[in-house]
Amino acid sequence: MTHPFFATKRHPFILGHRGVPLLHQENTRAGLRRAVELGIEGVEFDVFKTRDDRVVLFHDEDTERLTGVRGTISDMSWDEISRLRIPRRIDAGDGRVISYGREERIPLLEEILDEFSGKLLMNIEMKAYAPRWYRRHTGTEVARVIRRCGAANSVVVTSFDFFMLWYLEREFSGLHSGFAYDDGMLGEKAGEWFERIPEIRTDLSKAPGNQNGVSFLNFLLEANTVGRLIDSTLVDADYTLIDSDTVERFHARGMLVGAYTAFPLDTRFARYSDEEPLEVVRRLTEQQVDWIETDDPEQLQDFFAHL
Repeated sequence: MTHPFFATKRHPFILGHRGVPLLHQENTRAGLRRAVELGIEGVEFDVFKTRDDRVVLFHDEDTERLTGVRGTISDMSWDEISRLRIPRRIDAGDGRVISYGREERIPLLEEILDEFSGKLLMNIEMKAYAPRWYRRHTGTEVARVIRRCGAANSVVVTSFDFFMLWYLEREFSGLHSGFAYDDGMLGEKAGEWFERIPEIRTDLSKAPGNQNGVSFLNFLLEANTVGRLIDSTLVDADYTLIDSDTVERFHARGMLVGAYTAFPLDTRFARYSDEEPLEVVRRLTEQQVDWIETDDPEQLQDFFAHL
């Protein structure tokens, strides 16, 4: 049976970024339930492995922003995490505080897969702010949970950490997974070095300023070197790294391309903060990306309804 992410589609699938964060706290069961109610195709959410090898939905490495309690999520046990609560008012990431109806708890991945497999497409991002060899078994544990829950046909798995993806595939060969690319992943020093040399003429160089850094990342993305090493079937990329032939190149390999983040709540790190969001969505749709992750899935639904 064809995996649902690979199904023929009229427009890119809509994936709520961390659920439906305008209406419910990010990465919570309530947010995923609202996604089902809205009728969007799927969601993206983030996971960490705990100290005692459980897998939980959570975005930040530090727990303070989302729970008010200072700690490192991966150093905590499930017993400790299960007592935390995500409050009614939280910082969306750039000082913008959003009020919700009630506090929420942090869910286990297995709880989410048991409830939503077959109801939502799910992009499970194994969270990594930098590659860490010692965290490689996040991939192992995520694979085990997916197998145990029988959820392989509802999920894809992505990460910025090669080691996690390698161990995911070692544990459960055949899962649909892929490397994630961000337009800031070169780091500040490397980015500054690239901008010191004359700008290379590419599709991406049409944007204002020196775009050598993103042009180089686009080259790495399209070369698919990481993907070949771990037998990836997809990539997930910051939309700023996708040019006119990126999707075509991956589709020719039989691979999917996901893009993020449309209508973002947190714009602190947006490369082109003045770019018209609807124009971004229109361009990605014309390029035939397979899914678009968004903080405002209702706005994306409305856009597609009027195509």
